[in-house]
Amino acid sequence: MVLSTANLTVDMDIDTKHQFINDVIAECKSVLEENPGNRCAKYCLEYLNSEEGKNLKSKDVMTFYKCIKTGLENPDSSLGCYAMTPLDYSKFGGFFDKVIRDYHGDESGDKKHITDWNVDDAEDYDVKKLGQDELSMRVRVGRNLIGFNLPGEMDKDERIKFE
Repeated sequence: MVLSTANLTVDMDIDTKHQFINDVIAECKSVLEENPGNRCAKYCLEYLNSEEGKNLKSKDVMTFYKCIKTGLENPDSSLGCYAMTPLDYSKFGGFFDKVIRDYHGDESGDKKHITDWNVDDAEDYDVKKLGQDELSMRVRVGRNLIGFNLPGEMDKDERIKFE
């Protein structure tokens, strides 16, 4: 099901907002029936039923939907949610925190990522000497600069200026 966003505006009435949220909840349930590993749908259901989710302003409902849209449109995705701006991680923290913790296997929130690029004490990084086959690795970097939206929210002019 493709959700209609035609009636969504910053100043939409409360009934329109509630109907749209109910449609999103129904879509999440439908996605989870066939794809129980879809984190986007799983945590969207929890979030929209939480106090934080229930108290979203109309504008925030529209932004939140942009964040989860690909996870619902691609139900076989195990993730499928993307912040539009860096502030979305705090604005929708009750959603993104759970998705990120689940993805990284950290239900408690106790894990802390520490990056250490110091290789001075490294013995040897030759995997063949460790009895391993050569590895192929792809590093994907997502980045944002202060003053620019994340790619999902950029328009053409902002993307040109960013590049």
